[in-house]
Amino acid sequence: MSAVPCRIVLVGTDETSDATVRRSFADQAEVISLADTSCARAALHQAQEADVPRPTLLVVGPRVTDPVGLTTALEARAADWAVIVLTDHDDMAPLPLLYSPYQVRRVPLGDAHRLPETVRGMLEQLTRQHHYRAAQAAAQRQLASTHEVSRQPGEHLFGPLLHQALIGALALDGDGRITAWNRKAADLLALTSDDALHVFLVDYFPAIARRRLSRHLAAAAHGIGPSELFERADGDHRQVLRLSPQQVTNHEGHRQTLLLLEDVSAETAARSELAMHTSHALLSSDVAAAMTAGCPLAERLQRVTQAVVDRLDAASAHIWTLDPPRDVLRLEAGAGPCPCPNDDLSRVRVGEHEIGMIAAECRPHLAKTGDLQVSDREWTRREGMAAFAGYPLVADGELMGVMALFARHPLPGATLDALVGIADRISAGIRQDLLLRRLHATAEDLQRPLLPPRLPRIPGFDIAARYRPHNDSLQIGGDFYDVFPVSGGRWVLTLGDVCGKGPAAAAVTGLVRHTLWAAAWQDPHPGHVLALLHHALKRADTPFCTLVYTVLDPGPLPARLRVVRAGHPAPLLRRGDGTTCPMGAAGPVLGVLDTLDHPVEDIDLGPGDSMILYTDGFTEGSGSYRARDPEDLAALLDGLPPGLGDRPADRLAEELLKDACIRWKDRLRDDLAVLALTVRPRTGAGTADNSSTAETEPPP
Repeated sequence: MSAVPCRIVLVGTDETSDATVRRSFADQAEVISLADTSCARAALHQAQEADVPRPTLLVVGPRVTDPVGLTTALEARAADWAVIVLTDHDDMAPLPLLYSPYQVRRVPLGDAHRLPETVRGMLEQLTRQHHYRAAQAAAQRQLASTHEVSRQPGEHLFGPLLHQALIGALALDGDGRITAWNRKAADLLALTSDDALHVFLVDYFPAIARRRLSRHLAAAAHGIGPSELFERADGDHRQVLRLSPQQVTNHEGHRQTLLLLEDVSAETAARSELAMHTSHALLSSDVAAAMTAGCPLAERLQRVTQAVVDRLDAASAHIWTLDPPRDVLRLEAGAGPCPCPNDDLSRVRVGEHEIGMIAAECRPHLAKTGDLQVSDREWTRREGMAAFAGYPLVADGELMGVMALFARHPLPGATLDALVGIADRISAGIRQDLLLRRLHATAEDLQRPLLPPRLPRIPGFDIAARYRPHNDSLQIGGDFYDVFPVSGGRWVLTLGDVCGKGPAAAAVTGLVRHTLWAAAWQDPHPGHVLALLHHALKRADTPFCTLVYTVLDPGPLPARLRVVRAGHPAPLLRRGDGTTCPMGAAGPVLGVLDTLDHPVEDIDLGPGDSMILYTDGFTEGSGSYRARDPEDLAALLDGLPPGLGDRPADRLAEELLKDACIRWKDRLRDDLAVLALTVRPRTGAGTADNSSTAETEPPP
C-alpha cells in the first residue's frame, strides 16, 4: 500500500478479531496485538516519537474500559492515525470532537464480521493522506532549494522520490505557466516536455472553468489556498481533479506556486451516484405522499411537479390530464423557474405538439431539445434547455394524461428509469381519483331518491333540514327524513335510520320510505303505519330500522302533534321561551320483535314552539368517544336566545350540525341528519293561513 508500511494496533480485541485481521492484512501492514492498556499507551508513545511517521490504525476492542482516554493519546499525531472502536456502548461522543469522521469509526459488536471491510477502507484513507502530505512536503523542500526552475521540468526538478509519488505535483510561475511537473501530474494532464513547458495551466481546462481556476490560484498568493474540485475532459471520460495551491519561495526569493493534483473522479462519481439514488428515493417518497394526500387532485399534482423540479434540478415539470369526451389534454399543474413555452400547451389535442404525440403513441419521448417538435424553438435556445423527457400516464391500459419536464443539463439513464416509476405512481393516483369521483357520483345518484329533493311549504310553519354524509363517504347511508301531506290537511314528518350502509341499506331505506307513504296515505295513525312497516321489514328479512314518526295537525293554534318513536333517540321540544327538553316515550326498533308496543304522545305546539328530529350521529358520532344524551342536545338548544330570527327552524338545524362537526371533527364515524319544525306567530284572529303549495296527492 505504501513505501512506508502501515501499522495496525489491536488493543483489547478477542482472539477471533485478532485472527481475522492478521489473516486479511498480514501482507499489507504490520499487525501488533496488545492485551494490556498500559502496554498500549507505552507503544503509542514510542510510535509517536519516531522520526518517520507511519499510517497507523488503532482497533480498540470491548476489553478496553476507557477507549476515549486511550485514543486521546494519539492527539500529537492525529493526522497519521485512525481509530476503530468495537463496542455496543453509546459513550463514544467525545471522539468525533477530537478526530474527523475519516479517523474515527464505531463498529457495533453485532457487526464484527464487517471489521475487515472497515479496516481496509480506513487504511486506504490513511495511505492516501500520507502520500498527499509527503508529496506536498517534498515538493516544498525541492522548490525552495532549486536554482534553475524554468529549465528543469519533471524529475530533474522534483527529484526521484517525488517524481514517483501517487499525488500529482506542478510548479507554476507568477503568471500561472507550468514550469515543472512529476510523473503523476503528467499522467493526469497528458503533459509532455516539448508541449507543456511554460503553457498556462488554465489551457488544460474547459473555457467555462478557467476564470474560476485563475481565481483559485490567485487565492494562494498569501500562503496555502483552499482545495477545490475542477472538471475536465479526459478523452471520452469526465475527469475530476482536486487542486491544492500553495505559495513557496526558493532560496533566491522568487515566489512560485506549488499545485498538488489528485484524481478524485471515482470518488466524486460514487458520491454523485449515491446522491442521485438518494434524490430518486426522496422523489419517490414525495410523490407517494402527495398522491395519497387528502387534498384535491390539482393540488396533489402541483406538489408532484414541485418535487420533480426540486429533486431532479429540472427547469420545469408539467402534468396534463386527459378529458376523454373531447380527446384533449388539460394542463393541471406546473412548477419550475421556466413556464410552458406558450399558452397553446394549456389545452393540447391528442396527436398535436410533442405532448399530444406522447399521449397518442402512449410511449415516452426522450430527446435533446433540438430534436423536439416544439412550436417555440427560440424558447428552448434562450432558456438553455438541454434535455426533455415526456411520459404517458397510463393505468390499467387507460390513458390518464402526460408528464413532461425540461432540464438545462443531460438527464442520466438512471434518472430516466426512475421517472418511469414516478409516472406509474402518478397514473395510479389519477386513476384512483377518477374512480373515486365515479363512485361519488354513483353514491349521490343512489342517495338522492332516499331524501326529498326539497322540503314542502307548510303554511304557518318554518321547516328546515340538514344532511351530512360521513366524511364524504362513498358508502350510501341509512339515514333518511321525509315530509309529506296526508288526508285531513295533516302532515307527516318522519326521520329514521336503517341499520348498515351501502346498496343493501339503500334498498331497505327505499322500502321504508315507500311503505311509509303508502300506509300513511291510507291511514296516518301511528299504530297503523308502524305495524305495516314492521311487517314489511320482517317479511323481507332486512336489517332493523329506528324511526321517529309524527303527525302534525296544523289547525287553529295550538297545533297538535302526535309523536311515536321506535328505538330512535328522543326528539327535542323547544318552547317559545327557549326551554328545551326531550319528548316521546320509547318503543322497540322495527323489524325485529314479533309484537309491538309503541306509545303515542300528543303535544300541543304554540307560536315559537319547535320540534327537532335527529339521527344518532348527533349523540354517538364517534362511538363511545365523547358520546352524549338527548338531554345534552336539549341543553345546547336551551342556551340559544328565543326567537332566532326569520328562519328559526333553519337556525336550530344549523346549530346542531355545527356543534356536532366541531365536537368530533375527524373522529366522526356516522352520517348526520336533522329535521326541525317551528310554529310561526299567527296573524289576524289567530287562524292559520290555509294557503299551501304542497301536494295533497300521495307522493310518487
